[in-house]
Amino acid sequence: MGIKKTKPLFLVHIAAWLLGLSSMCFISAAQAAAVFQELVYQGQERPDKTNSGNATFFEIGCPVIEGDDVVFRSLSLISRAGYDSIWTIKANGAGLRKLVGQSQAVPGGVGTFSTFGFSNGGDYTTSPVLGKGRAVFFASDSNPDPALRAVGGLYSIRLQDGLIKRVANYKTTNPSDGFTKFGQFSGFSQQGCHNAYAFNGNRVFFSAATLGNSDPSGVYQARYDGAGLAKIRDNNDPDIAISPNPRAFYGPTLGVYPKNGATLFGYAGSNVFGPQALYAGKQHLVVRSNNLPGDPSPETAGAAFSYFLFDGNKSVFYANSGADYYGLFSKVGGAPIRRIFSNLQKLPGMRQCPVNVIGNFVADAGRVFFFANTTNCDGLTANGRMGIFMFKDNKIQRIVGIGDKLGDGSSVLEVYNELGPGSVNGNRLAFAMRTTKRPGAALYVANLL
Repeated sequence: MGIKKTKPLFLVHIAAWLLGLSSMCFISAAQAAAVFQELVYQGQERPDKTNSGNATFFEIGCPVIEGDDVVFRSLSLISRAGYDSIWTIKANGAGLRKLVGQSQAVPGGVGTFSTFGFSNGGDYTTSPVLGKGRAVFFASDSNPDPALRAVGGLYSIRLQDGLIKRVANYKTTNPSDGFTKFGQFSGFSQQGCHNAYAFNGNRVFFSAATLGNSDPSGVYQARYDGAGLAKIRDNNDPDIAISPNPRAFYGPTLGVYPKNGATLFGYAGSNVFGPQALYAGKQHLVVRSNNLPGDPSPETAGAAFSYFLFDGNKSVFYANSGADYYGLFSKVGGAPIRRIFSNLQKLPGMRQCPVNVIGNFVADAGRVFFFANTTNCDGLTANGRMGIFMFKDNKIQRIVGIGDKLGDGSSVLEVYNELGPGSVNGNRLAFAMRTTKRPGAALYVANLL
């Protein structure tokens, strides 16, 4: 499940927008009406060009959006080993600028930034997150010790003026025991763009381990400038529902209590037997012994819960009970688990082929957006027929998929599995796809109508 690249901008004037709207609105009731805006693309010249080696965007991973601001990482051709910068652009395609790169000093670190996550294997778990005009990001610095350089840290940047603050890094004392230092911020087996940290515009919630990956490891919180660092839970805190205790925590996620607007914090826990439980605060919400609705042959061991997101106080999560049954499910408090979509169902516009992959997702305002593809049983595409879909009001609609025609006359060739926290804001969705317009991929915003 890889992520891919980005593409140019076609400016939307009112007349052109209306024109595009007539050609881009989906006709079928199974499809959601949307207008697509191209932002940047693979091969586009970068404004910070210094030589032919780093003149183009190479790959863009897990873009996030808040209001009119889109934030993403970039690789240059000369430094394919890691993302070399973080960029922002407006949702209408204007105002492309670099937020932070390898020339900036690292607050509380050593020297300047070196990478903002690595490209080998994707490293989607370290993508930026946005909140109230700030972005929180993972980065390595230029420490001569390769082990510490790889550990890196979490930092925040104010979009308005580029002010950078350290949240925590390898020099930060772990509050679990008061003397060891943090040694890992990249998390543990998150799925795709589901991060090792979350951000509500003020506080950062993150999973971390100690140097050498020894005890303790857990989930922690701090303000965007590192103030008020505190433990939420670590692997020394028992859970009577799981034996042995969870040894690793990952996938921090935030929601809101509807009654008072307070922040609701959750995460996943895993022990030697694999993904075991989803937690809200310090209480387990679902555990491996729970079975999944719609499972035709429930296993005695129950389901594995890999990661989840909150939508308000509803948890939306991916789970599987073996290779034959998997999908997206939801749960509120003590209510039963409900199915959103499973591999045994059919996708609108792709009903002729069985579902092969249910990928990254994001939950927002009563909607769940998710990536999926089918087997290639119809022979039309080598990788099956893929797309992004929306679950709303107990119905599934296709946002975009292979073969769809866009308002600029191009057709969709590939949609990338890059959804995650921050991909959706209001009626805008940030994602990447490849069309007949260009040889490479591009970053798009879908404006849902």
